[in-house]
Amino acid sequence: MANGEIVFYGTAAIGLPILRELHDHFRLSLIITQPDSRGGRHRQEIIPAVKRFALDNNVPLLQPPTLHDPGLAEMIGSKQPLIAVVVAYGQFIPRTLYVLPQWNTINVHFSLLPAYRGAAPVQRAIENGETRSGITIFEIDARMDAGQIWAQAEVAIAAGDTTASFQRRLGEMAAPFMHRTLEQIMAGNIRKQPQDDSLATLAPAVRKNEGRVDWALPAGRLINKLRAFTPWPGLFFYMENRLVKIIGANQKGQSHHAETGEILSLNDQGLEVACGQNSVIILTAIQPEGKKTMTPRQYSLGNRLPVRLQ
Repeated sequence: MANGEIVFYGTAAIGLPILRELHDHFRLSLIITQPDSRGGRHRQEIIPAVKRFALDNNVPLLQPPTLHDPGLAEMIGSKQPLIAVVVAYGQFIPRTLYVLPQWNTINVHFSLLPAYRGAAPVQRAIENGETRSGITIFEIDARMDAGQIWAQAEVAIAAGDTTASFQRRLGEMAAPFMHRTLEQIMAGNIRKQPQDDSLATLAPAVRKNEGRVDWALPAGRLINKLRAFTPWPGLFFYMENRLVKIIGANQKGQSHHAETGEILSLNDQGLEVACGQNSVIILTAIQPEGKKTMTPRQYSLGNRLPVRLQ
């Protein structure tokens, strides 16, 4: 990495493994992160995880309120960056900035682009029952997640994976993968390849109301949604106007002729509910609003179950 520096754009903690890898093995000259914010019940100050890393490791830090300040391009250009790396920054990088480095600016995306372009690639892949996804390192351009690809790694999605577990595994793999890819780029051992736009699929951000159970869906589809929406927004329904979150569920290999949402039985294995396409889901663990996680049997000891779930 002689005669060049790396600039890093990032905000969320998911980018820390890659940031550490860059700091340990390359010349990290500047970190750009979002401004501090306030949130929570008491509007506490929220300091980006990437900022804490910069302060702890004495790396120059910028927190611009906007990336369109002309002085920002001049400041970054003064570092003579060889390449810039973006991981979960939270804003689109304008062209004036992403073309500044000698090798432009690269991003890491948790899908096999051009599949699942967008804000929620892991959630949408699991929701759709995919058994494989992966990591793509690509060059940023004017279109979202559509730039030329430098490298990809395929990763299997296990049957029990949730968004939380799969993202964690991808995050652990992404740092050494980014390291190897940067070395190959600088050595001239790989060439970027254009994406085939005809194969592109989209992964829009998840909305909270998507966690509301639609019992008309097949049980397998609901289980995929539960996996996809863990940890947020979860999969939930209502009993007597109380929100109940599904924590664990399985599909039962039998059919039914009941109305969807109807409770078929309650036993020690869980609560059996009629779903679409004559399928049956077994709720093994639930969390009523304001309560701890419990089994449906435990819930029933102090609460009356309806005939049909809403």
